[in-house]
Amino acid sequence: MKQHMRAAAAAVAFAHALRREVLSLYEHETRGYNRIRVWVNANWASGYDYDNQCKVGGSLPHMFHHGVRSRWRLRPSPLGAYSGFDHDTSSFFSVKVTSKHARVFDHREGADFTYTIWSGSRTPITE
Repeated sequence: MKQHMRAAAAAVAFAHALRREVLSLYEHETRGYNRIRVWVNANWASGYDYDNQCKVGGSLPHMFHHGVRSRWRLRPSPLGAYSGFDHDTSSFFSVKVTSKHARVFDHREGADFTYTIWSGSRTPITE
């Protein structure tokens, strides 16, 4: 997976699992900030990737990154776990969400990528 796709997947999974708006992320492995903002309402995710100047979103599990015109799947499982598939690189990935972090395991690279998440207090999700 490309770095900006991992960041988008981490942001959407975090916003969905914890019902919090994501304001930005920090990727520990690259020691870089990702300026991406995402919120989720039920299963509809909407956001903006400021680094790539494009929209990110869709209806879970079907997501789209407008910057690279790439689709990906993000399927929720219980307890903050997600499985996914990136169509751009034809690779599988998984996401595990905790209270302040999201960990993405990229099966193609065989590596974990940990994100610290800054989130807002608003809870826009409705059931």
